[in-house]
Amino acid sequence: MVGFVAGVATPFVAMHGGRWILAGAFLTLVTVVCDQIYPKLAARAGEQSRRSRVFVPLAARLVEMAWLYGLWKLGVPAGVVVAAGGLTLMHEYVRARGQIAGLRDVGIVTLGERSMRGWVVLAGYSVAGIVALASTFYSGGMVTGIVTIATTAWLLLAVLGFVQLAIVVSTAFKRE
Repeated sequence: MVGFVAGVATPFVAMHGGRWILAGAFLTLVTVVCDQIYPKLAARAGEQSRRSRVFVPLAARLVEMAWLYGLWKLGVPAGVVVAAGGLTLMHEYVRARGQIAGLRDVGIVTLGERSMRGWVVLAGYSVAGIVALASTFYSGGMVTGIVTIATTAWLLLAVLGFVQLAIVVSTAFKRE
């Protein structure tokens, strides 16, 4: 719950620019750390509940859409944001449908995974926040450029991850 709240709050803090971008980076860090801790806690507690199997991925997608909204508010072109979000949703959809179809191989880790997206957003907000603080005058263009590079990196990882997953799913169906 902490990671979800921090993730959803990120864009509403970071979009104010300047030092607030670093606050957004901190909130992103909280979310990324919670993402790393939650599976370990769930494993200790035993099997995941059916409820968490539905709502944890939903919360993760909502946080990712919030991150993209924040990046867009900082100046990333809408096309890059929509493409990154769309490919992310397609990646997760194909994985979920593959699991429903009984494919075991779709659990592989790809380049487009949530953890990678989180680290990319964290890097983007962190570097943009440092630049916004370090410059003697606020340079919105530099901040926009930095977060655009981060979002483009997300998009490229999403493309590569989706291709990896599509190959695995295709191969798994051929073996049946």
